[in-house]
Amino acid sequence: MNWLGIAARNVLRQGTRVISPLAIIVVGLTALLVGGGFMLSTYDALQEIAIRGEGHVIIRSDVANPTFGGVSQRLSLAHWEALRERLMSDARVERVLPRAQFEGVIRHGAKNHAAIFQGTGVDPAEEFRVHGPFLRITLGGVLDPWRGDNVLPDVVLGEELARTLDAAVGDTLTLETHRVDGALVAQDVQVVGLYRTGTPEIDNFTLMVNVRTVAALLGTPHITQLSVYLAQRADTDVLRHELQASKHKVIVDGWKDRAELYLKVKALYDRLFLVAGIIIVVVVFLAIGNTVAMAIAQRREEIATLSALGTTPRETRRNFVLEGALIGAIGVIGGMLLAWTAAKGINAADLSMPPPPGKTEGYPLFIYISWPFYAMVSAVVFASVVFAAWLAAFYNARANIAEALKGG
Repeated sequence: MNWLGIAARNVLRQGTRVISPLAIIVVGLTALLVGGGFMLSTYDALQEIAIRGEGHVIIRSDVANPTFGGVSQRLSLAHWEALRERLMSDARVERVLPRAQFEGVIRHGAKNHAAIFQGTGVDPAEEFRVHGPFLRITLGGVLDPWRGDNVLPDVVLGEELARTLDAAVGDTLTLETHRVDGALVAQDVQVVGLYRTGTPEIDNFTLMVNVRTVAALLGTPHITQLSVYLAQRADTDVLRHELQASKHKVIVDGWKDRAELYLKVKALYDRLFLVAGIIIVVVVFLAIGNTVAMAIAQRREEIATLSALGTTPRETRRNFVLEGALIGAIGVIGGMLLAWTAAKGINAADLSMPPPPGKTEGYPLFIYISWPFYAMVSAVVFASVVFAAWLAAFYNARANIAEALKGG
């Protein structure tokens, strides 16, 4: 007997009664898939921010940071050039960037303005290639890797720091800090550009100079860290473990160890998605269970007739489960198609989200279409439909058959 064909005809016989559960499945699944696509795109963007800012692997010294003149300059990684050369010979590595962090006061003598700064010495030939859209040069240019020794060292400022100093491109500023011997030193620098990250805590206080400028200013070639950028994100843990097991006395972090924002947002979104998913699955479960129960109640005579003809209760229940499964399959396919269409439409509309807390700029609204994710979520929804149909048929079909035979 073609039970699937019988189930399909029974679904068609129900007419408008299946519209409500179908709509619930389609809309609920669409909401989950579109929301999940937004969640996945957010995860990917936060990962990119963390990796571009710090690197896939971060190498720092296991020696405590020295303090000079009461200011911790966080410069303790020595002999980094040899380690950098060795890493660059690894086919998995694309870039190895030195970063030297230091602090002090920056003055704009012509305007009599001053501010505390947090500076980073960088490799100007490579640094600005890795940040991508997460660091925008809003005025001027970037540091010149071939700037001669007979001109002032160049500096790029966070946009808000430049506003505090009333500084513009071409102005001469003075950096004041402490050398490794504790002496207070000053160095004139020329502003060549302003940048914006969209995070006020960064744009208000930060600046970048050539790592050679930091070495000359502080009197030490030591740096804070080496940031290693890989061709494949999957190689992060492998390279990290290799470096930890090497003879180099260093501390090696992966990008996730520095990605506090990513980890917090992911934990929050995961909980929200789980709660929303549970609610939608429960609604779908109840809708399908109610639909199958109503179908059984309205077809008591049919059930009794099938029983009299030799149809077992198990076969009768199987028929109702197949009907629920067909409704679920149609709803799941419809939900996936509607979610795909909605995602394509949203992405094509080029919409933007408002600035999140702690940011001054919004970001593009983008919905990922991940077929493995679609398949996983759809499978969960379909399984809940089949289980609801089986549960309703198990309890209702058995009871209704007994009553119908007794009444006959």
